[in-house]
Amino acid sequence: MTLSTGKRVLIVTPLRALSAQTEHSFRRTFGPLGFKVSSLYGASGVSEGDEDALRSRPIVIATPEKLDFALRSDADLINDVGLIVFDEGHLIGPSEREIRYEILVQRLLRRPDAHGRRIVCLSAILPEGEALNDLTAWMRSDAPGDPVKSTWRPTRQRFGSIVWQGRSARLNFDHRDGGPYVARFVESVPPRGRERKPYPRDTRDLTLFAAWRFAAQGKRTLIFSTQANWVEGFGTAAVEFVRRGYLVSLIDDPGPLARALEVGREWLGADHPAVKAMGVGVAIHHGKLPQPFLREMELLLGAGVLKVIVASPTLAQGLNLNAAVLLVPYLVRAGQEISGEEFANVAGRAGRAFVDVEGLVLHVVFDRERSRLNDWRRLIQSARHRDLQSGLFQVIAATLDRLSQAGILSRPDAFEYLANARAGWQIVDDPAADGDVEEDALSTNVEKLDAMVLGLIEALDADRGDLSRLLDEALAGSLWARKLARASAQENERHRALLRARANLIWTLTTPEARKGHFAMGVGLESGLALDAIAAEIGPLADAADAAAIRGDVAVLTEALVALAQRLLVIRPFAPETGLVVGWEGILRAWVSGGDVERIGADRMKVVEDAFAYRLVWGLEAVRTRRVAAGWTPDVVVGGGAAAVETGLPNLMMAMLVRAGLPSRRAAMAAVHTGGADFVDSTGMRAWLLSPEIVDLSSRPEWPTAETAALWQRFRSDVVGTSAPAWRVRTKLRQLQLAPGQASPPAGDYRVEIDHRERSAWLLSVDFRRVARVRRRVRDPHPALYRARLVDGDGRAHIERAGPGSAEWDAE
Repeated sequence: MTLSTGKRVLIVTPLRALSAQTEHSFRRTFGPLGFKVSSLYGASGVSEGDEDALRSRPIVIATPEKLDFALRSDADLINDVGLIVFDEGHLIGPSEREIRYEILVQRLLRRPDAHGRRIVCLSAILPEGEALNDLTAWMRSDAPGDPVKSTWRPTRQRFGSIVWQGRSARLNFDHRDGGPYVARFVESVPPRGRERKPYPRDTRDLTLFAAWRFAAQGKRTLIFSTQANWVEGFGTAAVEFVRRGYLVSLIDDPGPLARALEVGREWLGADHPAVKAMGVGVAIHHGKLPQPFLREMELLLGAGVLKVIVASPTLAQGLNLNAAVLLVPYLVRAGQEISGEEFANVAGRAGRAFVDVEGLVLHVVFDRERSRLNDWRRLIQSARHRDLQSGLFQVIAATLDRLSQAGILSRPDAFEYLANARAGWQIVDDPAADGDVEEDALSTNVEKLDAMVLGLIEALDADRGDLSRLLDEALAGSLWARKLARASAQENERHRALLRARANLIWTLTTPEARKGHFAMGVGLESGLALDAIAAEIGPLADAADAAAIRGDVAVLTEALVALAQRLLVIRPFAPETGLVVGWEGILRAWVSGGDVERIGADRMKVVEDAFAYRLVWGLEAVRTRRVAAGWTPDVVVGGGAAAVETGLPNLMMAMLVRAGLPSRRAAMAAVHTGGADFVDSTGMRAWLLSPEIVDLSSRPEWPTAETAALWQRFRSDVVGTSAPAWRVRTKLRQLQLAPGQASPPAGDYRVEIDHRERSAWLLSVDFRRVARVRRRVRDPHPALYRARLVDGDGRAHIERAGPGSAEWDAE
């Protein structure tokens, strides 16, 4: 509907992996209809290609971070967008990502052109009652109307358990006592070789043995790990069980794995748990894995090649991984039970639509049966009584509590003090038991407060005296305001006073130009001031990195990036949580130079993934947006340094190929070196891919390398559109071949049947009875839709065909 009016569509998904899945699905659906689909996901920041896509493509899929970054740079990018869809719209809460998500929606709702745009929020687990009413009124800006709800599920959902009973495990199909069960579903396996104890020996072992049993029954099994750092351990254990003969490999034909394993070895190394686990039929899926490898894995999952999946908490944020059976071995994360909201979203992955009759959600219990089953029942119950609260409300409330504990709010002039003194906000939090500062530490919440203030007040050059009014206007009708309306008068005033105090302090310590820079970067006051202090140093370094990436000057590029990392990776939020390892400079140089993972070291790739490809890129893009906000006009194409860090390639053209979907760094380097590449933007890249020279080279089985030729051909087909050719509508006039004495069918519309074996075409009635045969024979190798119309006074059938390619009709 929106596309037919000439407006564009924007889909916002919370995860990069979900964005990739959505892009693939939409491309398959809308590509043949002539609508180009582009995506904005990957590392933080916005490239030239991202801005071009957001400004011009009919359908754009983006993560909230990418969209937020883009709109901070240019709010006019979405002026002609007629529909914005927020997938997984229940992700409202106190985390940094959720706060930015809520602020983004509020800013979109408050835009002057909001009345000409539809905003749709999709979720499978929204709560009923007051919370849903608030969310609906917020999304509809109080326009009359109710949410569209459906209780339909494509499969039945059953909650049960797998309980170890000493020598075997029982499969319970109900979480209540006395329900149906299968005894001895998993049996003890005698020890082999020099081992003395049978298996399984713990919860992880039992989970894997159960997954194999379900796989033997033809049921794909999804193991949900509540902590991301446990996921790879399942893969390592599965590989060991297969190697030692306790389990058999789930792969019958290794052929379909070849491309994915090649990509995995290149990006992760041959010994990485995710690569080795794939070899025995297990998909290890978490957000820190490289996108090229995840894309290949998801293709294998779609084809049903991999039978067991182990997924991290990203599964709770809407990732489209479904299975007949969901195994939940643990119910806690960092000692705390997972929330009912998270569990409800995860449980929804059990049961594949139109494949399974029911989806099983099973808790794996190896010991302490009674207490663990009680915890399981409690979690199931909490999933049915979910809540949804404004993250802004939760963060402000937590900040007030912490300030109160520190005695700050006991002062008679508490909020005036906070409005004028940085020291009032700088309370040292006690470390958690493991030595790390807790996520809800005051400093973290204050950064979120800054994001609220700078994200909500559009007039960053406003006078300090107008702040109270501007905050009230920006938050009018917000989810926070709706929650606050039901609070006590004292709580209402304290919330507003805290926001005013923080806004006043920001205005006191910064200039309008600095505030615009902090807003563009998406950082808080303390981080913004730290970046302001080194702005004169990092600007020239960023320019040097960008220019070197265009030239492919490895020495200058790596030196500039190391210098930038030294300055940026010590400032929150760019600083790695666990600090930088000794010798990180060498790792960065090797990565950006295009070095093989085997040479860098698979154990060091975690530093590359988190510190460099994520945080350093985020910092580089933040610096760029700060400069643009200050009126800077670049002399060269910008973003090359960030692209080099993100992709691990020393040349902008190589990085652009990988960003566009080429899953091989080796292929990108070889293609640029041997293919005469010369481009600096997406338009030039596409023209190069369509050039006669590249068409010829791409047809060769050994180009760009023998190992990556198949990956290259698929990439090029996707980019230039040959993998999903556009559908066209054409009409042909054809004579009918009537039987002797048969009267001409009456005028009207008819179905058309193509008999591919006989190469004949028939007109059918609405109830699929053959009415008349078309005289000419036809061959159509493409998937296409047909219909026919008979017109009074014309004995020919007007046969309309919609589809790719064309049909081949015999001559009369």
